Amino acid sequence: MSYAMAESNVQEEDTLLLRRETNGRLGKALAVGAAGLLAVVGTSAATTVATLKMATPAHGDVRAAEGLDEMLVVKPAYESCAKAKENCLEPRCCAGSGYSCFKTSSGRGQCMKECTPGGLNGTCEGVAPHMKKVAASPGGSLFCFSCYTSNTGSEKPSHELELLQMQHENAWNIFSCAEWAVYSDVDAPLGGGDMTIRVEDVKGDFHFAKRKEAKTWINTGMFVQIWTAIRDAGHATNHDWVVKADADAVFFPWKLVDMLRDATVPAEGLYMENCKFVDWGYFGNLEVFSKQAFSTLVNNLDTCYTSLPWKVGVHGGKHGPMGEDLFAQKCMDLLGVAKQENFGLTTDGACEADRPTEEKKNKKFIPNCAGVSTPSIHPFKKPEAYRECWAQAASVH
Repeated sequence: MSYAMAESNVQEEDTLLLRRETNGRLGKALAVGAAGLLAVVGTSAATTVATLKMATPAHGDVRAAEGLDEMLVVKPAYESCAKAKENCLEPRCCAGSGYSCFKTSSGRGQCMKECTPGGLNGTCEGVAPHMKKVAASPGGSLFCFSCYTSNTGSEKPSHELELLQMQHENAWNIFSCAEWAVYSDVDAPLGGGDMTIRVEDVKGDFHFAKRKEAKTWINTGMFVQIWTAIRDAGHATNHDWVVKADADAVFFPWKLVDMLRDATVPAEGLYMENCKFVDWGYFGNLEVFSKQAFSTLVNNLDTCYTSLPWKVGVHGGKHGPMGEDLFAQKCMDLLGVAKQENFGLTTDGACEADRPTEEKKNKKFIPNCAGVSTPSIHPFKKPEAYRECWAQAASVH
């Protein structure tokens, strides 16, 4: 099909300990716990990406003199941070997404979702975050791609192609990005003469194992070929961000562009975690890569394919083989790509933290789209439900 148009790792870490003022004057301006910064009384850890200049109440000339205007907060890889019960003072970060490190009255660092001064939590001193030097302030040009899998491995009918054809007809989802492509294990029509781009099972790993619950094929092998095809085509390098959106994700590219308007990236690029309170929070319904982060991934696929135990999985295979989203995250971590947490990217029924309290254990939960402003809402596997969600959320900002 034709494409539709619509150096070194520079790291400077501040060792300041940011303290919450006792009279609370810093208020919500300092509640940027998503990057491991700090929390304040009565305010849960924020779920937006943060930079230190947003969190320091210094005058502009002071920030400039200290170089803070040129820095951004990032979070190290899972393996470099403290696990749930470990002392987090030395690594100054917590492995799980959405958790922040606080120094308690005992002098120990504790990973918490939020911190309330007094009682068991103690002083709630936020531990200084990790920072990188800003290398670029990207624009808002998106290269977006999606995948249609014909051979899912499941006996249940799939509506992916119908969804993509409806989206194509209405210029929804990835089809309103600056440039887009749809990849598949077959040649399939999208509409208007456009076709999916077929990838071949050159490594014989498209169908090596199935997911335990969904009974569908593990998709990592296929995505290795998709990423390779994107790399070889070269179109993604013409844009500021690369975005993978699932066919059943109600995705509004213009909302994402607006969210990324003031984003900055380090030399090694960055990706954005979108699900909190899990070990690895890069969930596949909406994957956001800076251009450099994606280039690093696709140019080192062989290294990650052979180095990562993706056919076994993490935690000794407890959860089965890695899906493509976890593979991408682990690969980028291995290669030194920076990470930020941005839990405002999606409202995802697959992410337990996005479900209402009474639905926490309902893995088949479908969000209510009315009034939802996130760039992606997921999952909507049938065209009628997808269309309804789009109508409810398209105008919400």
